[in-house]
Amino acid sequence: MVEAKSVARRVISTFGSTFAICHRGKMMMPNGESKNWIRFLITLERFYILYGKWPTVIHLYPFFIDELQKKLSTKDFQTLQSKIGLDPDEKNPFLCCDERGNKYDYARGDICPNKHSSVMAIDWLKISEPDYYD
Repeated sequence: MVEAKSVARRVISTFGSTFAICHRGKMMMPNGESKNWIRFLITLERFYILYGKWPTVIHLYPFFIDELQKKLSTKDFQTLQSKIGLDPDEKNPFLCCDERGNKYDYARGDICPNKHSSVMAIDWLKISEPDYYD
C-alpha cells in the first residue's frame, strides 16, 4: 500500500511523459487513487523549477477539481483557490501557466532532469494533503 503523502514528495526521474517516483526505495508510477493528486503536485513543482516562481493557473480535469473539493476541507479548498486558479479542461489537464505566458505541461515531461529542488508545492499551498486509499 502506497501513502500519497510520502510518494508525492519524492519525484526522482522521468520516462517519456510518465513520471516514476520513489517510495520506500522502490520505483513506482502514480497509478493509484492518488495519481491525479501526485500529478497535480508534480506539475506545480516542475513549473517552479523551470521558472523560479509558482504558476497562477492550472488546467485540470473537471472531475479532479470536484474531487479536490470533496477531499479537502472547505478551508483548504478555499486556500488552494486563493493560491492558484483551477481551470476545468478535459483536453489539457495538468498544464499550468502564469500571467507572463510561461507554461509547463505534465504530459510533455520536459522538466530539467539535472535541476533538483527541495521545493514542495504542499508547503507553498499551505493545505493538508487529502487522504487517499492507495
